[in-house]
Amino acid sequence: MGMSAGGCPSIGTGLAPTSSPIIIPIGASENTLTRTFRVDLRRHPQARQITWDFGDGGVAAGMPVATGQTMTHVFARAGTFNVTVHLFSEADPVTKSPPALIGTGILPVDVLGPNTLPTADFTIQQLLDAEGQQVAGGRSFSALSSRDPDGSIFSFAWDFGDGTTGEGVTVEHTYQGSGRFVARLTVTDNRGGNGTTTRSVLVNFAPTATFDFNITGPNLLTVEFDATQSADTDGAITSFSWDFGDNSAPGSGAIVSHTYAAPDSFVVRLSITDDFGQVVTTTRTVNVVGIEPFVRSADPAFGEVDSPSVTIVLDGENFESNATMQLRRGATVIDATSVAFVSAQSIRGSFDLTGAVRGDYDIIVNNPVGGTTTLTAGFRIVTPDLVRLRTTLGDVVVQMVSDAPITTDNFLQYVEDGFYNGTIFHRVIPNFVVQGGGFLPGNVVPSGLRGPIQNEFSPQRSNIRGTVAMAKLPNDPNSATSGFFFNLADNSANLDNQNGGFTVFANVTVGLDVVDAMAAVPLTGEVPDTDIVVISAERE
Repeated sequence: MGMSAGGCPSIGTGLAPTSSPIIIPIGASENTLTRTFRVDLRRHPQARQITWDFGDGGVAAGMPVATGQTMTHVFARAGTFNVTVHLFSEADPVTKSPPALIGTGILPVDVLGPNTLPTADFTIQQLLDAEGQQVAGGRSFSALSSRDPDGSIFSFAWDFGDGTTGEGVTVEHTYQGSGRFVARLTVTDNRGGNGTTTRSVLVNFAPTATFDFNITGPNLLTVEFDATQSADTDGAITSFSWDFGDNSAPGSGAIVSHTYAAPDSFVVRLSITDDFGQVVTTTRTVNVVGIEPFVRSADPAFGEVDSPSVTIVLDGENFESNATMQLRRGATVIDATSVAFVSAQSIRGSFDLTGAVRGDYDIIVNNPVGGTTTLTAGFRIVTPDLVRLRTTLGDVVVQMVSDAPITTDNFLQYVEDGFYNGTIFHRVIPNFVVQGGGFLPGNVVPSGLRGPIQNEFSPQRSNIRGTVAMAKLPNDPNSATSGFFFNLADNSANLDNQNGGFTVFANVTVGLDVVDAMAAVPLTGEVPDTDIVVISAERE
C-alpha cells in the first residue's frame, strides 16, 4: 500500500487499532485560543507516527512520535471542536507495507477565546404609583439594554449615588432629597468580566406655590398679594413671578401690590422657581369690585333701527337701585324709557330706537351717588338687512332680500356669532362664482357650525351678477349651512335649474369691484394662491 496524498499514512489499512488513545489537555484555559494537547502512548508502544486533526481545519499529519506526541495549536475561532489523534505503526521494510493505523482518539474541546467584556447600559424613568401618579424622588432603573457579546450577564449591581445600592435587571429607588446624583451600574458576565457605566440623575422635590391677597385702597382697586407661605422643603425659592391677569407688566417678589384700572374678575397666576430651576405655578381668581359703577358687558350688543322696544342687560359692578342708562353717539343721546335694577352686578334698560341713526353707541350708566361709567362702543344700532364684509381686498356690503327669512336669519346669525371672521374665500372660478364662508386658512372648519337649513329658492330671485346665494352639497337641496357665493355673471340658466335651485338671499350694494378683484387673483386650480380673508363680518 502507498502513502496518501501529501505524504500522510493511509488510514484504515494494516492492523486493527488496539485501543483508543487518550488525549490529555495541558495547561488548558478557556480564555485563550492557544491550546496544548498530549497523547498518552503507554498503551501504544508500537506507535511511530502521529496525525492530529484539531477540528477547525487545522491538521498536523505524519509527525514522528518524538515531536508529535505533544502539540500546541492556535484555534481560528471560538467554538466546540473535536480534537482527533491517529496513531500509526512503523512501516514494514520487508513487506514494504505502509504504516498501519493502530488507534484513534477523540476529545471534544470548548474553546472560548479571550473574554469580551460586557457592556453596561441603562435607562431611567420617573417612578409612578399604582394610580399613575409620580412618586416624589422615585426613579425606575432598567438595565435591559446591557449586552454581553460572547456570553451572558450574570449579575447587575447598582450604586444610586446617595449611599444606597441595589441588585437586579430592573430596580426602583426613591431618593430622599433633591440633588444631582451619579447612578452607577456594574454588570458581571458568566466568565467574571465586568462592565460599568454611569448616568446623572437630577432629583428635585417640587416647591409649593400658594398666595393670599387683600383688596385695599380708597377705590378698592388695589390688591396686596402675599406668597410668603410658598415653600421648598429641600431647597430655596429663587424667584416669584406674578401675572395679574389684566395684561399689565408682570410683578416680582414674595409680596407685591397691584392696582387695577377697573373692576372685574381676574385670574392671577403666581410662578415660583426653586434653586434647581423647577417652576411651579398656581392661580386664583380675584374679584375686584371697586366702589364706582363698572360695565363689563351688554346683551344684546346690537339692535335694529326703528325697533320700538329693545332691552339691554348690563353685567358689571356697583349699580345703584335708581341708576339711569343712556346710549350716546356724539351729540345723539337716547335715554332709556325704563331701567330695572336686578342687583349691584346687573341692571337692564329698555330703549326706543325709532328713527335712530345706525352706528356704534356708548352705554352710559349714572349712579346718583356713586358716579358714572361708560362702556365704549358697547351697543350697535343696525339696519335690518345690511352686512359689511371687510376683506383683505376691500369692503363688500350686501343687502338681505325680504322673502327668504330662513336663509337671511341663518346668515345674520352666523354674522352675529362672529363665525365668518377669519374665514377665507376658498374657491374662485372666473366668470362664474367666488365662494367662501366655510373654511379658515388651511381648510379648517370654524367652530360653531350649525345644522343645514331648508332651501328657499324662488325664480323671482335668480342667480344673476351681483347676487349672493347659499352653497350646498350636490344632490341635496336642503344642505346649506354657512357657505355662500357671489355670482360673477348671469348664472341663472345653470344655478336656477339644478339641485332644487340655489337660494339667492342678498345683493351686493357696495364693493362689486372688490368681488371682481377676488375673481382676478392668481389661482392654482380653483384655489387662490394667496388667501382672501374675511377680516370681519358685521351688521350695519
